[in-house]
Amino acid sequence: MLNIIVADDHPIYRAGLKTILTDVFEDTEIREAGHMEQLAEHLASCSADLLLLDIFFPGFEPEDDIRQLRREHPLMAILMVSMLTDHGAVERLLRAGANGFISKTTSPDNLEKGIREVVAGERPVYLPAPKRGRPSQVSGDPVADLPRRQLEVLRLICMGLSNKEIARELQLSISTIRAHISALFRKLDVTNRAAASSYGTRFGVLDSTNKTDNGGT
Repeated sequence: MLNIIVADDHPIYRAGLKTILTDVFEDTEIREAGHMEQLAEHLASCSADLLLLDIFFPGFEPEDDIRQLRREHPLMAILMVSMLTDHGAVERLLRAGANGFISKTTSPDNLEKGIREVVAGERPVYLPAPKRGRPSQVSGDPVADLPRRQLEVLRLICMGLSNKEIARELQLSISTIRAHISALFRKLDVTNRAAASSYGTRFGVLDSTNKTDNGGT
């Protein structure tokens, strides 16, 4: 049996990873951690073979804590799954002891491939390729310039609402909500709701519902 811990503070993304893991491996026991205390409890109570970890996990200090994890669990594979796009930072984390890195913006096929590779002892790195004329690293607050309506949509995505529920909450049509979500994904340079939710939660969308209107509805 393969013992796996999924450490991410986004329930939607944890659920998605769990689904992929159960499809990839036939015999697994998967534990979920939404905060550092849960992660510590799981690490203490089981001999984990694989840790899937968002390095922006609350209370986690990436380089220092990865070094500590490597000292305390030398045989456990540590696979970072994160929105980080800084190639230099990823390299430093790999030197600190991580076994691989997969961007949350990568395709499901690459995510599955990376998980298989790290379990097989390889060091997968799946980072988004730098886009011509654009920096490869997101700097500052990527949600700061969103129009008010897109910010509202992002907040509701972070809360786990479906398109239908968002439309009802904002009293808009489903087609309008889909258009806002498509525009939102383009501006955040993401391809799915989990990645958008990761950005939104990281930059305090749930705590900041009254930002300035930057472009209407």
